[in-house]
Amino acid sequence: MSEFTDEIKDIFSPSGLLSGLEGFEYRQQQQQMAVSIADSLESNEHNIIEAPTGVGKSLAYLVPAILFALQNERKAIISTCTINLQEQLINKDIPALAQILPVEFKYEILKGRNNYICTKRLNKAMIEKNSLFMTSEQQTLQKIYDFVNKEGKGTRQDIPFPVDDAVWSEIFAEEGVCTQKSCGGADTNCHYQQAKQRMKDADLLVLNHHLFFTLFGFYERDSEGYLYFNDFVIFDEAHTVEQIAAERVSPSVSKEQIRFWLNKLYNPRTQKGFFSMKPADRLKKALESTYQDNEHFFKMLHSHVNSVYSAQAHKSAIRIKQPITLGVELMESLLELTIELKKATPLAKNDIEADEIKNYFTKFTRIRNNLVFFLEQKSDEYVYWVEYKGRARNNIDLCISPIDMAEYFRENIFAKNRQSIMTSATLSTNNTLEFFKNSIGAEEIRGEIIETPFDYGRQMKIHVYRDIPEPEKGAKKNISDLLNESDFEKILTGKIKECVEKTSGGALVLFTSNKLLKSAYNKLLEEFLGSGINLYAQHNGMPNNRILQEFRDDENSVLFGVDSFWMGVDIPGHSLRNVIVTKLPFEVPDHPVIEAKLEFLLQKGGNPFMDYSLPTAILKFKQGVGRLIRSRNDEGIICILDSRIIKKHYGRHFLSSLPECEVIIESDERI
Repeated sequence: MSEFTDEIKDIFSPSGLLSGLEGFEYRQQQQQMAVSIADSLESNEHNIIEAPTGVGKSLAYLVPAILFALQNERKAIISTCTINLQEQLINKDIPALAQILPVEFKYEILKGRNNYICTKRLNKAMIEKNSLFMTSEQQTLQKIYDFVNKEGKGTRQDIPFPVDDAVWSEIFAEEGVCTQKSCGGADTNCHYQQAKQRMKDADLLVLNHHLFFTLFGFYERDSEGYLYFNDFVIFDEAHTVEQIAAERVSPSVSKEQIRFWLNKLYNPRTQKGFFSMKPADRLKKALESTYQDNEHFFKMLHSHVNSVYSAQAHKSAIRIKQPITLGVELMESLLELTIELKKATPLAKNDIEADEIKNYFTKFTRIRNNLVFFLEQKSDEYVYWVEYKGRARNNIDLCISPIDMAEYFRENIFAKNRQSIMTSATLSTNNTLEFFKNSIGAEEIRGEIIETPFDYGRQMKIHVYRDIPEPEKGAKKNISDLLNESDFEKILTGKIKECVEKTSGGALVLFTSNKLLKSAYNKLLEEFLGSGINLYAQHNGMPNNRILQEFRDDENSVLFGVDSFWMGVDIPGHSLRNVIVTKLPFEVPDHPVIEAKLEFLLQKGGNPFMDYSLPTAILKFKQGVGRLIRSRNDEGIICILDSRIIKKHYGRHFLSSLPECEVIIESDERI
């Protein structure tokens, strides 16, 4: 061990520096993780660490990251998935360490430029508000202007009232408009440029994965570091990085997106927009043509998809497997519009207007390029699909995503001139990191699985329901299927009630579909009426953070959740003492991205189910089960209502992924 790793080991010892923190208790696993991170930082190695709940991984990476950054004049970047963890780091963990560590350091939360107000753009919008906005939007703009000047704050999150996107798009720190040249300098009053300077000076930055991969970009770089020269990054909640990276590097185009930006230039109906008061007749004519061609193209695309892919008409996401020979008129209109935008530069009254015009040119050029990329489908390394949005399916997104992200991570994130640490409570399947490593091109990267500090044999019991009918395979495709309940659905509600009554509430019920959640929730509302057990459901009109707070405060309530609630719920104590898993969380195999991944694995000679579908489901399953035990004092039960876990050959992989504890097989004879 080196001097640095010895220092870190000592800090995490029973009588070390951290013992001065309120509530600190020595955890050998936390010390092990901190030393491992310190060693990899000093050795200039990448590292992947699974650290189960209760290890205290936030402090285990923050302490070595801060000290290493200061001692080596480098910048530490912490990237997380959830807002909850970012707030915990910025508002609790990092300030606590600032009080106790024998060094001074600067830290900031890094937000995207679209969260900040550009003072010059705000002032310009105030001057030109009559030509840019309708009356109600002008009133909102005035409120923003008054708030910013009175409070001195300049992020969207600071503003205590709703802000329409049409207003915000004219005042935020737009790339290419709010620049160091136009708005920077030592005495700048631009909120984004001020924040940018603070970020540059900080030793430690905290941001989310979405922003990290947006800023980092898709293309391989040769420079040392990710966002700053000679920085290093620690990804917490790293089980989400592959999916988020794929989302951020994948462009999409929609009719509404094109219409929105056309309206920013000039809206013929309201006669508002950037060019409304400018002598730009040719440009306005090009705009009018683009409006019409945009509507016509998406109408024709809708007909094309319904004709060629009629068997998939019931889906919201439809994979497009062949190039589409539509859109010639729209491509020509967009090209003509960009030509007119370039010619319009002399109409700018000042530098900031010139930058605005240049930015519009860039934006419409990108839209056109993305449309061409989607329609021509020249690269077989991507999957292409259309996604219908809205109740009437009246907006279509054209979506593109890389099929395999392993090479991207291998060449960019795990490059030899960069350094990263990845950690999460759930990265392993079958007690190895192999699946996670393979999915992100980290086959040769150092890895470690830390043991849990919890006594699951004492704290948790698992109830598996053997006699429930197996869930049906595949999605329901026609009206009669949708109206008729399967045998599984008929019995599910009664079994959920049975499980809830085991603990008199305090239950989180996890679903894999909104439809099943709503059906069970509506039936059980009547069943529990007058029982003293209140029911809450995700996507039922209440924000997630409010639902969680209500559930936390009401110890005998029941919370129904999907998607993010499998991993986004952290409620230690008696309020959560029962997690009910309704179905094993296999991804829908006919979503275009999943379908393309499975085909890719098959082409490589792999087994799509064993190599992708199963380990992906196991990781999500572990996340869901992990909601129960959040501290050494928690106790509770897991109820699994999917009998496939003991009837199917692959079920043992789910069971073996769980901590060692008592497993009770429930059958109708015993109940």
